[in-house]
Amino acid sequence: MTTQTPWAPFAEPWRATLLRTGSIALAIGLGAGLYGGQLAVVPLATLLALWFTLGGHYVEVLFRNKIRRHIGGPPSFLAVARLIVWFVGGEVLYAGAVTTRSILTGRGAVPWPWWTGGILLVGMELLIHLLLRARRLPSFYDGRG
Repeated sequence: MTTQTPWAPFAEPWRATLLRTGSIALAIGLGAGLYGGQLAVVPLATLLALWFTLGGHYVEVLFRNKIRRHIGGPPSFLAVARLIVWFVGGEVLYAGAVTTRSILTGRGAVPWPWWTGGILLVGMELLIHLLLRARRLPSFYDGRG
């Protein structure tokens, strides 16, 4: 039998959130610029990555602080609910990133399937929670995070 830890809202200083998510977005932007051999794309790639790094952070906070406490059931049900929230949140963030790209560049939508953003955010979150687990911090994998 597993014991559940008491619910406590997740909170972190805005500066820490922005520093972490902004650094990851910048690394992605730099990677895209170096990979393509065009450093001029770094600002746009960083901005688009920020949709997923900062936006993904807030999708997770939304689940942890608002949605999870209203959902009952076994831990497996909560895990599936979280994956669904990540997927839907990823779709919203993808739409925002594609719209931002279109507005700033004048180019149309990228020819990727509609579910791309959902899969991307789910993959990112699973990787991040794996890193949390490796550091022995609460994560998706142990039901504490």
